[in-house]
Amino acid sequence: MQEAIKYLKSIIDCNTTVIVACSGGPDSMCLLSLLCDLKKTMDFNIVVAHVNHKVRKQSDKEYQYLEQYCLDNNIIFEGMEIVHKIPNNFESEARCIRYSFFKSLKAKYNAKYIITAHHGDDLVETILMRITRGSNLSGYAGIKLIDNDYLHPFLYVDKKEILNYLKSNHIKYFIDKTNNKNEHTRNRYRHHVLTFLKKENPLVHLKYLAYSKKLLEYDKFIDGYVTDSRFINKNIIDIKKVKKQSDIIIKKCLEKIIVDIQKKDILDISDQNIEDMLKMIKSSKSNSTICLNNNYVGIKDYDSFYIKKDINANGFNTEFIDFYEDDNWLIKLVKKIEDDSNNVIRLDSKSIRMPLIIRSRTKGDKMQVKNLGTKKVKDIFIDEKISLHERDLWPIICDSNNNILLIPGLKKSKFAKDKTEKYDIILLCERKNFNEECQKE
Repeated sequence: MQEAIKYLKSIIDCNTTVIVACSGGPDSMCLLSLLCDLKKTMDFNIVVAHVNHKVRKQSDKEYQYLEQYCLDNNIIFEGMEIVHKIPNNFESEARCIRYSFFKSLKAKYNAKYIITAHHGDDLVETILMRITRGSNLSGYAGIKLIDNDYLHPFLYVDKKEILNYLKSNHIKYFIDKTNNKNEHTRNRYRHHVLTFLKKENPLVHLKYLAYSKKLLEYDKFIDGYVTDSRFINKNIIDIKKVKKQSDIIIKKCLEKIIVDIQKKDILDISDQNIEDMLKMIKSSKSNSTICLNNNYVGIKDYDSFYIKKDINANGFNTEFIDFYEDDNWLIKLVKKIEDDSNNVIRLDSKSIRMPLIIRSRTKGDKMQVKNLGTKKVKDIFIDEKISLHERDLWPIICDSNNNILLIPGLKKSKFAKDKTEKYDIILLCERKNFNEECQKE
């Protein structure tokens, strides 16, 4: 316990505030008691954060006990109750609710850290679970002593030491019996694998902590190398720069852009996803895509690689009246224009079937190109060096017989009229700065 106390003294400044996540169980009550003792000699503020999940009869008593404990010890108590039912994946959803609550309190009290009671045995279990499931370098390190807003001082101690401290200091705590059920993966590791490791070495958690620190040193070095070498700009990987680098450097680049996305949205990535994206980056193909979860796609666009939400994952198809706009294009009817480029088409409504349709490309699309004959839309995109992802976003203007009339900016069809011919429709297509939009997102 002395190592944990020493660490806390080195990291907590006077006149600061810390949020203590406290369930009322043995680990968190030990942490809270220890911090209360430190507070007597170190001038800092404690805010206790407690979440009542309302799934056990005893939970209301725990809530009331903690509230009174804080009152008796002159510290702030912040409690919340989960009043709505969580129908699916209770553990995961409840964890999200807890951590959101903790972060809101950190902001409310301008706290420096959120301190949790994860201990050395938790670290061992986490590392073993991630090795079994698969992870990245920083993931294999398990729980970190400092992880952004979170502080985990009890990684220096194991469960046995916590229980001895509670007993010696006559500290009351509550037991959640559901923590002993083998239906939870972590409990199986705790009851079977950890028990074996403890027999081999009672201080095995310190070995795992040293292992964790070493992995994080390597990860920090690689992260710094990737940043200093500027392989990534606005979450776009420069393929020319990284292609000759080792796989671990390229994977770190992928990890950095994935982590940035995960700060704002759900994007679960498997080991196989990483391997597939690595192959894409190293391949000789100029354009390729990979579908990820939650409508995200990994996109290789010549010398760039990025991950983007595919807002048109299911394609688009809309009737054109006099105006169309999306993130990349503006298409409108005009009465007169001198421009005769591929961004403008003149049509005779009597030679086509109205109404006009604006849609995304479909497999097997063909176009009767003006003065060139029939050509596959896919080949037109390839000839014009349009990336795979841009192709899915590119509007195609058709009539109601599905005759492709115009691929804006690229090709006109045989239905396009010259200025000297008869026409009663003029469409003007204006492209927004697509590459700039990609970089902004």
